[in-house]
Amino acid sequence: MVRIYTLTLAPSLDSATITPQIYPEGKLRCSAPVFEPGGGGINVARAIAHLGGTATAIFPAGGATGEHLVALLADENVPVSTVDAKDWTRQNLHVHVESSGEQYRFVMPGATLDDDEFRQL
Repeated sequence: MVRIYTLTLAPSLDSATITPQIYPEGKLRCSAPVFEPGGGGINVARAIAHLGGTATAIFPAGGATGEHLVALLADENVPVSTVDAKDWTRQNLHVHVESSGEQYRFVMPGATLDDDEFRQL
């Protein structure tokens, strides 16, 4: 049996929301956020799981966002192998604007891994 592993160096906790419109300098009311696992290798492992296969996602996870990411993958029955990271796992924000149909994707930088964390991957 073939074993599949994916490696994601910059995993993310992706949050998505909807707002009626966007305008500068005002409070923008949004819908409750929806959270999903993100990052290239993680997305591949999720796709394999959705097709009935198994792939282990390997990635650094740090802080509450890392814990949330691991929990979301467990909910999708995606096996993980994580390295504890000192930096928190990044969180990205996707905003859909109802009035225009536009989508804004705010992508944060990935966590900085020290030499030891990088070697453990």
